[in-house]
Amino acid sequence: MTDEHFHTESLEEFASQLAEFGFQSVAASGSARWRGPVHPAFRALTDATTMDIVIQPGWPFQPPVLLVDGLDTNHSTLDGFVCMWRDGDPSLEWTTVPGFFARIEKWCEKAERGWQDDPLGYDAFLNFDVRKKLPNLATFDLPQLGIRPGQWSECHGVAGGAPMRVDIVPGRQQTANRLRCLWFHVGELSTPPPRRFSEVFRHLSRNQRRGLERALEERRRPEPFMVSGGVDLVLFCWEHMGRIDLLPMACEGTNGNVEAIALQPAPTDESSLILRAGPDAPALRTARATLFGAGALGGYVGTTLAESGLGHLDIVDGDVLLPGNVVRHVAGHDQVGKAKVQAVRQVIEKHAPWTEVSEFPESPMTPGKIRELISDADIVVNTTGNDAFTDALAMVIETMEKPLVSGALYRGGNIARVQRQVLGADTPIHLREEGEKYPLIPDGDWANDFATPALGCSAPVNNAPPSSVTACASLIVQVALDALTGRFEFNDEVIDVYRSIPEAPFDRAGRL
Repeated sequence: MTDEHFHTESLEEFASQLAEFGFQSVAASGSARWRGPVHPAFRALTDATTMDIVIQPGWPFQPPVLLVDGLDTNHSTLDGFVCMWRDGDPSLEWTTVPGFFARIEKWCEKAERGWQDDPLGYDAFLNFDVRKKLPNLATFDLPQLGIRPGQWSECHGVAGGAPMRVDIVPGRQQTANRLRCLWFHVGELSTPPPRRFSEVFRHLSRNQRRGLERALEERRRPEPFMVSGGVDLVLFCWEHMGRIDLLPMACEGTNGNVEAIALQPAPTDESSLILRAGPDAPALRTARATLFGAGALGGYVGTTLAESGLGHLDIVDGDVLLPGNVVRHVAGHDQVGKAKVQAVRQVIEKHAPWTEVSEFPESPMTPGKIRELISDADIVVNTTGNDAFTDALAMVIETMEKPLVSGALYRGGNIARVQRQVLGADTPIHLREEGEKYPLIPDGDWANDFATPALGCSAPVNNAPPSSVTACASLIVQVALDALTGRFEFNDEVIDVYRSIPEAPFDRAGRL
């Protein structure tokens, strides 16, 4: 092992194999760059006769860089970089020259087919001049921009914020601080997206090209992100796998002599954001949950349910957020003094704007009020940690056709228990008897499980660490989604031991 590499022996073997295949070390590269005959698979894609292989620091966990000139296809750049592995690829195929060449053959086969079956289009903006000191992020709500195939029109951008970015919004604005933006939709592409500004024109229709040329000639200021009188931003749009891909560019130059700085596209529309919500999101869009408890557990449970695609969430909790709560709470110190239901709602709005949240700042303890609060719910989730309320809730739901999931931490956060109650399938929570199926979690030493607050004695602080809170919250959500989607892959009671206690069966970490 050296300061640059982990396995010097295998690297030396790789270099030896390169030499056997006709590669030579490039002078002054310190044996890091090797040049040899281009692989035969590239011959249908380029007239280049040589290719370079560059060893990166971190061998063998960093793949070598492959450089081939003259390529005009996705997953390659103008400077010849050939992207063959995604970041963090575990295959280590590149550790032998035959393995490296086999990957080249697969890459070239896909390139010749136009990457038709490839789910990830190349990030076109990486081919451009990306300047770190200028805004390099462009946000936009794609449906609001009204982009249509074969058309072009105007919108405008606002540069600013900390960190700097450009927000692109619909319509033309004739004001001093609004950047004029034109969008062009060119339909399906048979070649890679533009890799320099001049390549934009080869994709445009005659009408689109004339519109862009006129706007570029009207530019009177050369600087990017400055109102120029002509076009300041260009959105190049095309169809890819049934959706619109978009390359935002900031113009630089005057009087038609213009280049572009590409910006990283950052869509803000709901359909783009919810792509990361997980596979259950489509089924959850019409679902409604009632969550009792918006404290440490409830805050994370509510937020994660929303992030998973939940359509509507009712949050019930009569408490307010204190400074000490923030240590384990999803909300921050800027929310101190607000009702916990309000604090959690505002966090959810920032993470999952598709979830409609209703606040109920109260602590119900009557059957009638509980029925009222859960009447429209498809699932009820309890994170109060209050055993009496848990039994009361279980009694109310016992005859109702909706699942209940209740979760809590015990023994200072060492143990998490999540219980499910489904009509006709599970024993009601309040009727479960101690035994092998439902083991009793014994009481611990009060001094170890709780911390005495600095002021007052009416509210001892549970010693559960934040790691236990987030782990338990995640388990509650998993069981809730399992029940809400009808999979029922979890048992009706799940107990995780995060840190063992002397009493069996809790004397070993893991899931019972």
